[in-house]
Amino acid sequence: MRPVQPVFVHGWGFGPDFWAPVQAALGWDDALTLDLGFVGQARPASCALAAQQMQAAQAQGTAILGVGHSLGFLWLAQHMDLSFANRLVGINAFAAFAARETFASGVPVRVLQRMLKGLANAPEKVLADFRGLCGAEETTRCGPNVPNLRIGLDLLLTGDVRSRLVHAAEPCRVLAARQDPVVSTAMTEDSFTHGADVHWITGGHLLPQTHVQACAAFLQSARKTMEQDVT
Repeated sequence: MRPVQPVFVHGWGFGPDFWAPVQAALGWDDALTLDLGFVGQARPASCALAAQQMQAAQAQGTAILGVGHSLGFLWLAQHMDLSFANRLVGINAFAAFAARETFASGVPVRVLQRMLKGLANAPEKVLADFRGLCGAEETTRCGPNVPNLRIGLDLLLTGDVRSRLVHAAEPCRVLAARQDPVVSTAMTEDSFTHGADVHWITGGHLLPQTHVQACAAFLQSARKTMEQDVT
């Protein structure tokens, strides 16, 4: 079997500890978990630093299994080498988020602009409201890192990797939830219209927290396929 480097990336408003339940179930001690710096300010973390770490991981030459939740999938799709050697998988994922002429199922731009404006005056409320929509508990240990949250919202506003995924060497795999209040069924279907392998289950936006075993099985299968692919 060939070696595989798993790389986990969390979504907007969360941190690397988001993956703890799934990683405990998987038992992968070789996983690299990136931090986009959305919550907490004690440690140096940012999208730029995560990009450097991702670049360093790919420079090692080991096949990369990119695992992204929500915005984390969008971020990985921008920063991964989508060659035959690597695989990109997503949970509660999307290829574009903000609505536009070619993506009517996206979230209205005004919603994201309102969140950006709110970060200037009441960042704690913006973060708490979003986490509440997701079904997550309010975080009391780590406050919002406003500059990094703004960068994340800019990515949600402008990011669109649909074309990149279409031209990727291998189709991505996605675990999607029918009752996701953030990523609608239509958004998922419109994001992955060309060959992506989408698996649907009953659940909300926090599948790695609420459906740990389903996520672990999904990722185990993806990794096993990679390890057995020696071409």
